[in-house]
Amino acid sequence: MNKDNIHLETNFEKYISRKLAELSTEENGWRISKSDKGFDPSTALYMPDFIEYLGATVPEKLELMKNKLGVNWQLNLEKALIRSLEINGTVITLRDGFQMAGYQTIVCSGGIPDDPRLPKQKMFYDRNILRVMHQVHYQTAGNKSLDLVFFINGIPVATAEVKTELTQTVYDAIEEYQTERKPIEPGTRRKNYLLMFKRGAVVHFAISESEIWMCTNLEPKKPRFLPFNKGNNGHAGNPPMLTDSDEYPTGYFWNEICQKENWMRIFHNFVFEEVSKKEDVTGRIRDQHVQIFPRYHQWDCVTKVIHDVYQNGVGQKYLIEHSAGSGKTETISWISHELIRMMDKSTGQRVFSSVIVVTDRVGLDTNIKKTIKQLKKTVGLIEMVGGDDIRRTSGAKSKQLAKALAEKREIIVVTLQTFPYALEAIANNKELENAKFAVLIDEAHSSQNGQFAGKMKAALKLAAAEKKKSKDTSDVTDEELINAYFSEEQTNRVMPENVSFFAFTATPKAETKTLFGRDSGKIDEKTGNPIPESFHLYPMRQAIEEGYILDVLKGYMPYKTAYKLKEDIVPDKLVDVRSALRTIAHWQTLHPTNVMSKAEFIIEHFVKNVAPMLDGQAKAMIVTSSRAAVVRYKYAIDGYLKAHPEYDRSKISEHLQFKVPGEPLVAFSGTVHGKDAKMKEDDTFMSDTVDTFDYLKENPFSLIKSEYDYTEDNMNNLGYQTIENAFDQDRNNRLLIVANKFQTGFNQPKLCAMYIDKKIANDIEIVQTYSRLNRTHSGKEKVFIIDFVNDPDTVLNAFHKYDNGAKMEHAQSLDIIYEIKSKLDSADIYTNSDFEAYRTARYSSIAAIDAQKDTYRRKMYNSVSEPAERWTEQFKALQTAYGTWKNVYDTASGKGDSETAKQAKLKMDEITESIDQLNDFRRKLKKYCSAYTYISQIIDLGDPDLEVFYGFAKLLAHRISGTPLEEIDIKSLVLSDFKINRLDVGEPDDDNATLKPMRAGGTAKTSKKESLKEIVFKINEIWGDDVDKTKAARTINAIADFVAADEISRIQIRNSTNTKESVIAEAS
Repeated sequence: MNKDNIHLETNFEKYISRKLAELSTEENGWRISKSDKGFDPSTALYMPDFIEYLGATVPEKLELMKNKLGVNWQLNLEKALIRSLEINGTVITLRDGFQMAGYQTIVCSGGIPDDPRLPKQKMFYDRNILRVMHQVHYQTAGNKSLDLVFFINGIPVATAEVKTELTQTVYDAIEEYQTERKPIEPGTRRKNYLLMFKRGAVVHFAISESEIWMCTNLEPKKPRFLPFNKGNNGHAGNPPMLTDSDEYPTGYFWNEICQKENWMRIFHNFVFEEVSKKEDVTGRIRDQHVQIFPRYHQWDCVTKVIHDVYQNGVGQKYLIEHSAGSGKTETISWISHELIRMMDKSTGQRVFSSVIVVTDRVGLDTNIKKTIKQLKKTVGLIEMVGGDDIRRTSGAKSKQLAKALAEKREIIVVTLQTFPYALEAIANNKELENAKFAVLIDEAHSSQNGQFAGKMKAALKLAAAEKKKSKDTSDVTDEELINAYFSEEQTNRVMPENVSFFAFTATPKAETKTLFGRDSGKIDEKTGNPIPESFHLYPMRQAIEEGYILDVLKGYMPYKTAYKLKEDIVPDKLVDVRSALRTIAHWQTLHPTNVMSKAEFIIEHFVKNVAPMLDGQAKAMIVTSSRAAVVRYKYAIDGYLKAHPEYDRSKISEHLQFKVPGEPLVAFSGTVHGKDAKMKEDDTFMSDTVDTFDYLKENPFSLIKSEYDYTEDNMNNLGYQTIENAFDQDRNNRLLIVANKFQTGFNQPKLCAMYIDKKIANDIEIVQTYSRLNRTHSGKEKVFIIDFVNDPDTVLNAFHKYDNGAKMEHAQSLDIIYEIKSKLDSADIYTNSDFEAYRTARYSSIAAIDAQKDTYRRKMYNSVSEPAERWTEQFKALQTAYGTWKNVYDTASGKGDSETAKQAKLKMDEITESIDQLNDFRRKLKKYCSAYTYISQIIDLGDPDLEVFYGFAKLLAHRISGTPLEEIDIKSLVLSDFKINRLDVGEPDDDNATLKPMRAGGTAKTSKKESLKEIVFKINEIWGDDVDKTKAARTINAIADFVAADEISRIQIRNSTNTKESVIAEAS
């Protein structure tokens, strides 16, 4: 590293420690260590502070140790502390202390006392020693150092790498952590205890003047850093530095986060460990341990809510507008925990008798239970009315709820249907007259189909009536139900004043803001009424830009756009126009009422585009307009699959089963009478459509039983397994057909495609439905939305209300693909041999997958290493050169040497331009992949090299970005080459049978009895009647010779699926 850069970083480090010192009082706050004297890398402890803390809080225990253990007292104490850190981890050791034989519990730190009147708790908190140490040499064998380490009573809780943007960025700090700061040293395998997961520092910060990122586990090959930024006007990052301010954009770190009360609260009341089972891109199930550190918006929300409750008391309303991917589950858990701990400072009594969480998400129930169990160890702290995902309780829920309220159970979790009983009890039960309650209402959007009683039933009718007035035909959502309920309560003046309401939603309706929002201080010019606003906001665009959710509109393809492509794209000279027209024809025939056409398209689109994703585990949802439509789609898809044995899982070899969509599941509430799913046209369906659907052997709709009552249970036949679990875990269930169910509140990260055949009436339902695709998953980089009926402008306008950066991909000329590729080719980052190396590796991998070998992943990953290293070396060289010329410029400017400064500035401008070109190359790689994905799902481009280059560009972009192998869906790049041909399901009797045209996404099976007349006719159809027959023959022979000589083509042929033996497991 350039020494001048170190000098600049040191100044920034000193600035940070100086700001921390300003937070200190004589006995309280941060202490500054200018060096790491006293720090022991073999234990990662600063024992002087730990001993001082014990001396100030439990001097009698320290004296007892000295008397009993003599000169070894400190060594024994240190060993006991280290043992606790290694077994329990840093967080639990700080919170709970550790046991030491003969000395009971050794308290390691004091949390903020719930009741400040308790002198002992206050003393343990007041005596905490916070220290920041500069340039800490952390290696047990080596001399590397970290810029800053933060301690609580000598135990490290955080580290930081600091970069000044005069020379480097926060991303350089991240890279330094990822490449150099290793918990276990490569080669020697020596442990660096300061960096060990759980055992060492809890969190690692990358800090620059403008941004902060964080990581809680440095052990993976490429540790994942997450943004710890405030956001900038709805976008990622931080607000820029004000011209009249001397504070940096990241000043909130030392001014807010590092305030003693905030810092101690984070480690005592926020951080917890989450253990879950995760499936990686190879399909392996592993236990994943994650230490959850709050993101800035979560910490900010919880802190501001608690402060406001203290300031304004009970009875306020709070609208928390946090996007999907914001971590609402953790935020709700933290707020619940903090609210139940709040004490009246004058009486020492709890501010809230109970915290009531209203949710229909079992996952939230479970997570609240697991999280708070770590934060507060109290038996029976949480009461799940009706039970949880493990234990169901018997008896009436209303009685269980009344009992929990009367006993003042700390946290009570109820469903929306049970919730009115809680408010009724609070309002009418005399035993609860002086009690105060907090009600947290979880994301309220999912359509309700349960049984309602009393006031909630009346609210349901009211909400339905309001929707009818506005000509909205969609089902009543939870949010509309809650709004109607509270509106009635307010109208009747029965809203309890001893209840604080906290409503959480990603997409609030206007009514929700009116009911739960705060006065913004602005007036609506049309109505003259105050404009309400959310108490706290974490917007969708920020979540997308910070990488917590995907931008689903990038994969949006409306029917009208696909139709338009016929005119705008197909005539391009560089494509096989005949093939493209054939593909587009399928879109043109997708009449909105033609379920069979849509079913055919859905299966073929899924097989071609979706099936290879996520190691063949990608899922898709079909959104229909009614329960009857679900039944018809189910029969249509089953009919299509039955007519195509090549999609029968039991009849194809294992290595091709990833292409099979399997048996579709259905999800709808209630019952569908068979006669309601039948149409008059079903009786004439075959005669009218036999030419269009030549694969049909029988009318699938004739199989619908008119006198049968269809339910999701008898259509799915899953036994005790839930639809969610079957859809998630079973590779034979990859399609889910829904009607007014699972369009909201459904969290399935493997969901990669959605086919919309429902006119969606309101903005919130549009955003909520499409956003089912936005959950991230390892290897998930793109999604597909095929919308048969909704207007794209309506969809875009709906997203604009909640995402200020929403935009769609647009149909483009095919030239864009070739133009981008041409610019990439001319950048001199890769060579033809680089591309050929990738192409060879790709096709060789087909045989490896067939043999069920996993080594191909590494080979594919390494096949683009040379161009990736070439880009990285150029980029780093330019950065170094810029730093050098920047120093020349600064020195010359300081001496008044204007000529030298001018020359240095010119050099800096040249280097900046070159850096911009390299960054533009990286952007163009991603742009090519995006454009190719968008267009190729509709157009058969007729150029295999474009598909191969797509894989090359995608993998190269990942290598340049440093994405680790395990996070890349490499297998899908290979799987896209696997083709499942039609089975020979019988030969026609007519000796003059013609070749069948290729259908979208598949190839036709050629009859063995093809007449010479028909073959000549097809050749003439391709070349035209005027072509010279000798030239045509030579062309065919030349193609055959090329295929025989080309290694890649021979690999493709050897590993193709053109024979029954390679496709069919049970050939006959």
